[in-house]
Amino acid sequence: MKKNISLTILLVFLISACGLAEIPPTVVPLTAVPPTVEPPRQAPQQSLSILQSLPNAEYRIEITSTGKAQLKDGIFEEPSAPGSVVKTTVQLGKELAFGDINGDGTEDIATTLVADPDGSGTFIYLTLIINYNGTAKPLDAVLLGDRIIVKSIMIQSESVVVTMLDRKSDESMSAKPSVEVTRTFKLKSDKLIEMK
Repeated sequence: MKKNISLTILLVFLISACGLAEIPPTVVPLTAVPPTVEPPRQAPQQSLSILQSLPNAEYRIEITSTGKAQLKDGIFEEPSAPGSVVKTTVQLGKELAFGDINGDGTEDIATTLVADPDGSGTFIYLTLIINYNGTAKPLDAVLLGDRIIVKSIMIQSESVVVTMLDRKSDESMSAKPSVEVTRTFKLKSDKLIEMK
């Protein structure tokens, strides 16, 4: 019994001496608060209705027999010549830009069309889709080049600006595009006109 009392007194003494009976409060520095993360930018709400219609819209493009390509699920196909098994295809490109190009307060869309007449070339076109109160109106597509690489498209200051990789004038079409070029197009009378 004496041993137990002595051990208890010894434990109380040790705890008091070491200061274990008092646990200091925890201080959390203000820098420990995680920073606010901005969510990724989505397509402007006003453009969603025309954005959804793009894979099934009709585009005006010179490479088809009628000058039009009615896409279905993002692609159009037709025989390259009557009765031919060779096909011309037009596909919706991946590049997108949003902006109000005509100043009507609604977001329009610029994108690309990839046309393949089943030959050696793959032709990239720029197309602008005007937003008329939620209805898509694609304008005439403009040829950007054969087997070029589009790096970016922007709608700014009532213009469409395309940054792309092309070849030098003396290079063959088989050469990989490596020359960066910026081309600017203005909207004039429902047509994209390149600014020189």
